Amino acid sequence: PFSQSSPPPPPPTLSAAATADLAPAEPTGLVRRDDGFYDKMNQHPYYGYTPHFPNSPLNAMPPVQTRSDTVLIGLLGGSVARDVAPYLQQALTQYFADHGLPKEPVVIQLTHGGMKQPQQLHIAAFMLAMGGSFDLLVNLDGFNELNGSYVNFSNAVFPSFPVNWKNLVSLTRDEIALAGQIRATRDQLAQLQQAATATPLRYTALYSILHRYQTQQAKTRILQLNYQLSTQETARSLEQHGPLTPFQNVSQVHQESVRVWYRSSALLSRLAATAGADYYHFLQPNQYIPNSKPLSTEERRYYYNPEYSRSTDYANTYPLLVQFGRELQQQGVHYSDLAPIFNNHPETLYYDACCHLNQRGLELLSAAMVQSLAPTLRRRSVMLNPEPASPLTAAAAPRRPPAPPTPPALSISPDNLTAEPDFQVSLRPGNLLLYTKENCAPAHIAALFFLHITPFDPADLPPERRRHGFASRDFPFQDGGVRSGSGLWHGRNCVIARRLPDYPIAQIRTGQFNPAGEIWSTELTFSQ
Repeated sequence: PFSQSSPPPPPPTLSAAATADLAPAEPTGLVRRDDGFYDKMNQHPYYGYTPHFPNSPLNAMPPVQTRSDTVLIGLLGGSVARDVAPYLQQALTQYFADHGLPKEPVVIQLTHGGMKQPQQLHIAAFMLAMGGSFDLLVNLDGFNELNGSYVNFSNAVFPSFPVNWKNLVSLTRDEIALAGQIRATRDQLAQLQQAATATPLRYTALYSILHRYQTQQAKTRILQLNYQLSTQETARSLEQHGPLTPFQNVSQVHQESVRVWYRSSALLSRLAATAGADYYHFLQPNQYIPNSKPLSTEERRYYYNPEYSRSTDYANTYPLLVQFGRELQQQGVHYSDLAPIFNNHPETLYYDACCHLNQRGLELLSAAMVQSLAPTLRRRSVMLNPEPASPLTAAAAPRRPPAPPTPPALSISPDNLTAEPDFQVSLRPGNLLLYTKENCAPAHIAALFFLHITPFDPADLPPERRRHGFASRDFPFQDGGVRSGSGLWHGRNCVIARRLPDYPIAQIRTGQFNPAGEIWSTELTFSQ
């Protein structure tokens, strides 16, 4: 897209239509849907923050690398990108099956709630510097760039810093107390949810009403505490607030945020090309973009908040995003504005007043993304090997240590487990595969789980998996796992329930692995 010797192109000139002033706004304390924000993140020297999970692709080292049998897609963005990831994976898998493409698409989530440019640029650069590689880098963004910058500006934080940066570093004593209350309330919520799956009273109406009330009270308390923490007054420091800026109002902040968004995407395109990957940039749809969707009665009543409309100022800023997006296209970037994809969908597609989509909305969004990606997906899938990276990035790729010998698999009857793997594995009513472990430490949940399911009839497998002979349902502990209990008198116990396919199963092989190889495994075999 850009010559290797030329600098990134300058941004286009601002249009007068996008420069209307807004008075500086007071902090609103608006809380994002997924805000257990401050106790769910680790500060990161390059990304700003990452999730706590050690096996998150953002934290795993060495990073993922391309293989000859897959098309590896790194997905960048915030919570909307995170939400669409499983639907994008499903749509890609279906597309590859429908078109008989020989490789397997794999979506790697490099996403987290609230992320905005230049975080996506930093993530891609660090991944490649550490020896990672991708076939495609896909960036879905646009809302956080404006809303996150507004939140920072309202709290006297440098707008291009990660959102709510001042609450991720150097907490005061009062802020630490609030963060501790958030953590304690989240633990209470987890215990409520765990108890609901264990007690036989869960089938009674009275217990359901009481549990729903207690759960809602805990969630409301978390939101209230997050609001208090986000609006806590502190003395200004360079570490918490960043450099001083000349911005006088929200309009100026948004204009600069769009410039940063433009420059970051242009640099991402060059970076991907240097590393042998294709880059695609999608502007996400949002209910605050004027005339982008006929809002349903439900959406207008529950999912449209004038405060968010002010914080994003899409009415004035969206034309600027369109202008800069066209400039990206002229520079050779694969850029698509997906804001109009809901023009003919009057049904309810949003499910909160921020930006998030329900299942139907995510399905439509993933379908639109696959349609744009299709030419590159077909080209990548028929390549015999991944495109070679530049000598610089290839030299930086780490050499993986040889995997230790795989221990012999354990033959286990589902009704009478006699072996002692790291997790006990059993089949339960309702077609559930249950993993349990007592005294579960963080090390036990850090590694990924693999789950290979072999049917009696290979025709039950999707076409792209028949040559392998089994369905692969690998997952991290955080995808449905529950860890409960604490204190001196009882340890933490881990439970994971995975629903199995409905077709007759001949064998299940499961266990855990990390970059060094397999840690443990076990097999469950079944008769016809």
